[in-house]
Parts: sequence; C-alpha cells; structure tokens
Amino acid sequence: MGVLPPLQVTVDVRGWSAILDVRLALHRQGLLLATRLAEELRVFLVPTLWEVLDNTAYFDRYPERLGETSAEVSEVISESSLALSQWERARLELGLSSLRIFWAGDTQHESSLPKDMDAGLSDRFARLAEGLTLRLGNDLAEPEAGWPLQEGSRDAAALAAAMTRYRPVILTLAESQGEAPALCDLLSTSGIPCRRISATESQPVRDYLAPILARSAVVELAWDGLQLAIVHLVTPLALLMPATSEVEETLYQQFPEPLPDPWSKASAYWYTLP
Repeated sequence: MGVLPPLQVTVDVRGWSAILDVRLALHRQGLLLATRLAEELRVFLVPTLWEVLDNTAYFDRYPERLGETSAEVSEVISESSLALSQWERARLELGLSSLRIFWAGDTQHESSLPKDMDAGLSDRFARLAEGLTLRLGNDLAEPEAGWPLQEGSRDAAALAAAMTRYRPVILTLAESQGEAPALCDLLSTSGIPCRRISATESQPVRDYLAPILARSAVVELAWDGLQLAIVHLVTPLALLMPATSEVEETLYQQFPEPLPDPWSKASAYWYTLP
C-alpha cells in the first residue's frame, strides 16, 4: 500500500462586510481606517464617494459643500478636504483594488465586488436606493451644502439592504453627547425605526469585533479621537426581491398584486465603539 498524501483541508470562513458611510470616509482618518480594516473584513465604498472624487476641482473650490451646512466649522471643512485629497491619490497612484477595498456602482460593470457575491447585487442596490429616495421625498433635496453626506447615507443604507445575505454593517461617525448618527436620522425620516442598542445587548458583537480592531490597529485611531458608530440594518424583504425589472413584470403577470416594498419591514439598530 502506497503512502497516502497528507490531507489538506481549507476552511473558508467569511465574516461580516463593512460599508463606509461617506461621513466616515471623509474623516481625516477615513482612508487609513478603510485600509486597516480591509486586512480583516471586506470593506465597501458607496457610489457617492466616487461622485465626489470625480469632482475634486469643484469641492476644492467650494469645500464647505462637503459639510452639513455652509456654516460648518472651518476645521471640519479642512479635514474633509484633506481626506478627499488622500482618497484621490490612493485611487490614482495605488488603485483601491490593490488596497483590497471594494465598491458598488449603479451597474455591475461600474462595481468592484468579491467574486462570491451574486450578479444581481448592483441591480438590487440601485432599486433599493431609488425606493429610499422616494420615501425621503423632498428631504433628500440637494442643498447648497451637505448633499454628498445625505446621498452617501442613503447609498450606505441601500447597499446594506442589497447585501443583507452577506452580513453587512455600516460604519459611520458617532455624534456628540450620545445622539443618534446622522444616518439614523435619515432612516427615521424615511419611516425606518433606528433604535440604540444598550452595552449589554451589543456585548456579543463587541466581543467579536474587539480582536479585529486590535489586529488591524483600529484601536489606535480611536485613541487619536476617531469615534465610530455601527449601524445594523435588518431588511428581510430585500433578501429575495426580484433581480431585474423583467422578472418583476413576469411575477406581476402571475400574481397581479403590487410587489411589497422591500423597505416596509425594515428596522435599524446602532451603538458606538469602542
């Protein structure tokens, strides 16, 4: 009997996916956070950040329009401009794919997604973003300042819903004095309740994230003043929504009832780190 070759077993364990809200991406530590987390988690950017990067000359001229209001504190505006220049250099000189950072676009060919993700994700994302826009109505108008932040929050929520089977969480900036993140305000305005989770309730998640934050040295960024909030979005009706309008038409012919709004049973939960 010949000698049997050694048995090799590869276990592919996929953890959570982290979606960066534009508010966090445009923080002075946003790019560093993304690159460090990408060593441990799958990190995703939203299309709004690309819109900003494609118009850097405009935002260099009007940096206040990266803030919530034109009266935004000058230091915050300066940090956003600095972060924008860092992202632009990373995109042009390194390539975000080389940093293991993924992104979603309105179509599949405009996206860079992991190979194991289904081909219908981009279509679901675009339709979920449109549905959230309809829910927000005039509340998502483009003001003189802050529209990238509003649209970025909408995109982050829509991408989380589209990726619901891949265990997504949204990373955003924590607000002062324990207030809900701006992303939660947008969700609440659209009719999606967003509840703060107590320290006891979130402890299992914190225990899971603690070694990830330690290995990726994200804890250093927290020491340096970065205050993170995590938002979990539960959207059960987004899991099996039709992938294309053609499928939707076929379903309508078989069942002539309006298809359910994928946002109708959604809920959100948030807490801060560390």
